[in-house]
Amino acid sequence: MRTPRLEIAIFGMLACAPHLFPAPNIVLITIDTLRADHLHCYGYGQASTPNIDRLAAQGVRFDTVFAAAPLTLPAHCSIMTGAYPMSHGVRDNVGYRLDPARETLALILKRHGYKTGAVVGAYVLDRRFGLGTGFDSYYDHFDEQVDPRETINMADLKRPGAQVMDHAIAWIKSAKGQPFFVWAHLYDPHDPYDPPAPFKQEYAGHPYDGEIAYADQQVGRLIAFLNTTGQYGNTIIVLTADHGESLGEHRELRHGYFIYDATLRVPLIIKPAAGSIKPRVVTQAMRSIDIAPTILKLVGLPPGKDNQGAEVVGLMSGKQPEATPDIYSESFYPAQFGWSTLRSLHVGNLKYIDAPRAELYDLDQDPRELNNRALDRQAVVAELKARLVALEAAASAPDSAKKAAYVPSAEQLEKLASLGYLGNAHAAAPAGPDGKPKPDPKDMIDVFYEMNRAGVEAGANHCDQAIPDLAEVIHQSPNIEAAYLMLGRCYFIEENFGESMKTFHQLQSLDPDNQDAVFYIAASEFGLGDLAAAESGLKQALAANPKRTYAHKYLGFTYQAENKPDLAIAEFEKVLETSPNDLEAHGKLGFLLASGGRYQDALAHFQKVVALTPSDPLAHYNLGLAYEKLGDKQKTADELAVACRLNRELCGK
Repeated sequence: MRTPRLEIAIFGMLACAPHLFPAPNIVLITIDTLRADHLHCYGYGQASTPNIDRLAAQGVRFDTVFAAAPLTLPAHCSIMTGAYPMSHGVRDNVGYRLDPARETLALILKRHGYKTGAVVGAYVLDRRFGLGTGFDSYYDHFDEQVDPRETINMADLKRPGAQVMDHAIAWIKSAKGQPFFVWAHLYDPHDPYDPPAPFKQEYAGHPYDGEIAYADQQVGRLIAFLNTTGQYGNTIIVLTADHGESLGEHRELRHGYFIYDATLRVPLIIKPAAGSIKPRVVTQAMRSIDIAPTILKLVGLPPGKDNQGAEVVGLMSGKQPEATPDIYSESFYPAQFGWSTLRSLHVGNLKYIDAPRAELYDLDQDPRELNNRALDRQAVVAELKARLVALEAAASAPDSAKKAAYVPSAEQLEKLASLGYLGNAHAAAPAGPDGKPKPDPKDMIDVFYEMNRAGVEAGANHCDQAIPDLAEVIHQSPNIEAAYLMLGRCYFIEENFGESMKTFHQLQSLDPDNQDAVFYIAASEFGLGDLAAAESGLKQALAANPKRTYAHKYLGFTYQAENKPDLAIAEFEKVLETSPNDLEAHGKLGFLLASGGRYQDALAHFQKVVALTPSDPLAHYNLGLAYEKLGDKQKTADELAVACRLNRELCGK
């Protein structure tokens, strides 16, 4: 009688022994802007996705999954927290940041012994927007400082999938046997669609699919690495998208503006650890907020304390589906321009969109959402609206809006605009200033696209093209703050300081507390030679934000022009505190210190200028003169020789 009890006790000990039953690794791959219906395993025939198809064949493919929002930042926040946007508070890409105190999937796994790492493919997921919580390593590395006189370099704001996977694979190698959770974010299918060779040639007629095929290749690289290193079998791989993409449906190009299923339906494939769950297809609809609790359930952990999703491991195992929950999605993007927000609710085969002109679709009969039945089924609309309002009230978290509020700088706004994400620094109120309902986004789509085009033009260093487009946007819709901000910056970049000042004063009339307007008005006054006004305005900007790097730089310029070298030196030194490789600050400090006879102090700055611009003859020439003042004849000769070789006109100096 004792033997069976002993065997049971020994088995129980083995089941808990981590060296015999190691925790599974977890890989989360989010492919930005990926429609489910453009993958081969979802029935699409025009793109080759063999690696994703293989994952689907070896795991569980969920047929119908909906994102919480059709925008990258709020959608990823919902994936990582398992919560609705009204709970975590992030409602858009612009003007929000996930509260650092918020519990995330990475934080929970880290607490339970996982090494955690992330590699993101675009600036919109930069750590300053909050998703770094819980990660031991968060590879973003997108340059933050932008010279107000320059436009944004798109190459600095995103990286191709090959680089993402290079860093993800390198990070996994560093885990060295410890259970790991890695998140790899591939941005490639996001517009503009420009896949690399050979996909560019192969998919010349439909480049969006070419980007997907390229992303699939990178997924295959990661799978191959896990196989080669013997880790594939004990690794849970979850592949999904933040949102889909509209390819002209409802006149929408790209995503974020509307909430039709083209931008909400996403793929979800979960390849479990070997032998745990058999491959199958799950047809019951589910939500992106169900992903985090499902991952936690697969590794034997309870859901997070703020989780609002439901684990679906039972469905993965073939159990009969329970009642499908109401599925909520939203877009607050139109509110950035003073228009109405959009909310939707999927209930069975019905979809309700809450807008100034409500929409109701029977998806069984009308999967493309072309026949709005709201007017002839008003009782159903009223019922679904009540359910939506009740869900939103129940899911909202106290102070979530306040905790997630984030006012981006002008430079951050322009970076996001160059990626196609426009908006204000401040969230808009539910109603207009006169108390009337805001315009329906369906009526404003032409204005939206004109502004979107202008934002991309400005971000691509084509301010000459952006200026007339932005002026037309302001003429049609004069309350869009972001249009004034981009227009004013374009005038500033073009050195049209009078028009820049005029535009930023108009922005101040809309938003008297706008600190970007304060800075750019002062910087424009410097450009026009009004030094006293520039000094006053720049001091005001720094009083509001002492770490505003370019306010310190322009105040340094102003003090130098006012012949106040000691004050100028102090300002340029402050620039280097936040931007240690600022070429202009080092050059100015070298000049000012040398002019004051402080050659030894100036030397380090001239050396830095040479290190940053080794092909600049004047940098070597100035360094040579500094060595000459310090009596170092050999280094003087060396630097002057380099300067002469780079520019023979300097040889006679």
